[in-house]
Amino acid sequence: MALTLISVKMNNYIVKNKSIKKTEIVVKNSFSAFSFRKILCPNPNTRTLKSLIESSVKGFEPGSNSYIKFTDNFFVRIGELSDREYTFNINESTLKIIPPEKQKNIIKKNDICYQTASNVGNVCIFRGEKAYYNSHIRKLELKEKKEYIFSFLKSNFGKNQVEVGGSIKGVDNFNKDLLLNVIIPFPTSKNHKNPRLIEEYVSLLTLNIIDKEEQIAKKSKLIDEMFIAELSKVKKSSTIYKLPTISILKSGNRLDTMIYSKKYFEYDTLIKSYQNGFYFLNNTEVSPGKTPKDYYYSAIKKSDKFYEWVTPKNVNGRKLDYKTFVYTKSETKISKNSIVLNGIRYVGNGIYVDSNDKIFSNQNTLIINKFKNKEEQIFLYTFLTSEIGKYMQMAQRNFGIVPILYVENLCKIPIPQFEKDIKKEIIQVYFNPINRNNTAGIDNYLNSEKERNSMIGIHQLNEEIFVLRGELDKIINKIIKEEPIEISL
Repeated sequence: MALTLISVKMNNYIVKNKSIKKTEIVVKNSFSAFSFRKILCPNPNTRTLKSLIESSVKGFEPGSNSYIKFTDNFFVRIGELSDREYTFNINESTLKIIPPEKQKNIIKKNDICYQTASNVGNVCIFRGEKAYYNSHIRKLELKEKKEYIFSFLKSNFGKNQVEVGGSIKGVDNFNKDLLLNVIIPFPTSKNHKNPRLIEEYVSLLTLNIIDKEEQIAKKSKLIDEMFIAELSKVKKSSTIYKLPTISILKSGNRLDTMIYSKKYFEYDTLIKSYQNGFYFLNNTEVSPGKTPKDYYYSAIKKSDKFYEWVTPKNVNGRKLDYKTFVYTKSETKISKNSIVLNGIRYVGNGIYVDSNDKIFSNQNTLIINKFKNKEEQIFLYTFLTSEIGKYMQMAQRNFGIVPILYVENLCKIPIPQFEKDIKKEIIQVYFNPINRNNTAGIDNYLNSEKERNSMIGIHQLNEEIFVLRGELDKIINKIIKEEPIEISL
C-alpha cells in the first residue's frame, strides 16, 4: 500500500426525501423533515446487527454509591471511549468500584463497546484485561467477522444510521431496537470476484490500525520510563524539600501551589543535579500560535489553498487524533522541524512537524523553534511531552477560568542535556522510519505489519494510521455502492 498522506472526506449516506406522502406522515406521526430521512445503501447484501450477535445487548449501571477505591475493580464510563481511536484502555482517570453483589457483567480484552448516550453510535474495542461498565455502554458479542463489522459501525455509515433512526440527545432514552436494526453491508461479486477476500482485507486493515494504536501507547510509556530512569541514575541532591518561604513566594510572584509542591521540587532537583547539565528555553525561541484574520475553516482539505490547522483539540499525547484545515493568505510561524505544544488546559501534549507543507496553529498553542538540528529538536520534543515535562508545564500554568501556559512560564522549566547515546535511543522510539516490505501478501500482511510496527517510531505510526483510515473509508464506500475494489497491500 502506497503511504501517501491524504485528507479523506467522510462520506454521508443520509438521503433527504424530495416529497412525502400523506400516509407516511400518518405512520411516522411527525411533520419534521428529519423523520423522513433514509440511508443510502445500493448494496442489497446486508444483514442486521441483531442477526450477527450472540445474544441480546446488555449493559448496567452499578450505582453512584459504589464509586470508591477498591482492589482491581475498574469501572468504565463513556468518557473513556474515543470518537477517533479504535481502541481504549484503563487510564489514570478510570474509577474503581465495589460492584453490586448480583452484578457480573464485565467487558474483557477485545470486547466491542457501543456508546448509547452523548456521542451515540460511537464504538471502540476494549484492550484492557477486564472492567465493569455503566448502563450507557452495550457490549456486542459477535458470532463472527468481528473486525469487519466493527469497521462499519465505526464508520460514518454506522453513525448515519443512528442519526436517521432517531435523534437521541437525552441520557436514558436509548432504544435497543435502534442498535439491533443497524445494517451491515457485505461485499458482492461486483466488488470482487472473491467477495470473502474483501471481508478479510477490511479486517486486516482494521487489525493493523489497532496494533499501531497499541504500539503508540506502548512506545509513549517507554519514553516516559527512559527519562525517569536516566534522571534517577544520579545521586540525589542532599537538598530537602521545604514549604516555600514568604521571600520565595515574593521572588516568584506566584501563589500557585503546584510549583511549590514536593513532586515539582523532586523533578526540578533531578534535572538540575543531572551530571550532564541542563538548559532553559529562551523567550525568542517560543511564540504563541495565531488564528489568521482571514481564515476559513474546513473539516476537509478542499483544495491546495487549504492548509493543515492544529489546535489543542486535534492533539492527544504525542499524536494527532484528526486533521482540520484552514484557507488563509497569511504566513505561518510553523516550519519543518517545529514543535507545536498545547498552551491551555491539558498542556504537555504536542506534535513534532516533519513536513515542508504549510501548517497553521491557533493562539492556544506554543510554537518552539529552538534547534536547527533535527535530533536535538526531537529530543526536546520528547522531554516536553514526557511525564516529567508535562507535569512541570501543568504546574507552571497561570490558573484562571482557562489555565494558560504562557511563553515565560515554559521558559522557566529546566531541560536535561542527555548523553548522545541515550538521546539516540529515546529519539528512535519516537522517530524511526523503516521501509515497508512490498512482497507481503494477504496471508502474511498482518504479521509483517506487526513486526514493522514494533520497530518504527510513534511519529510514523501516527501518520500511517491516517493513511489506513482513509483506505478503509474508501473501501467501505465501495462496498456500500458495489463498486470494484482492488486489494493493494
